[in-house]
Amino acid sequence: RWFYFPEMRRDEALVFKVFDSAKDGRARFTAHSSFVDPTTPEGAPPRQSIEARTLAFFS
Repeated sequence: RWFYFPEMRRDEALVFKVFDSAKDGRARFTAHSSFVDPTTPEGAPPRQSIEARTLAFFS
């Protein structure tokens, strides 16, 4: 399934859960991509993207 968020604001973020060691904590790898949006106004600043890989361990 694909999702598109055309009205995201600068103060919003998407977080992708990529892996969970729990048997059905879901998320068995999450593909993400980008595309050229033909409705983007000319001269609009490019989007910014930050990738942070984090491991969290709970006992």
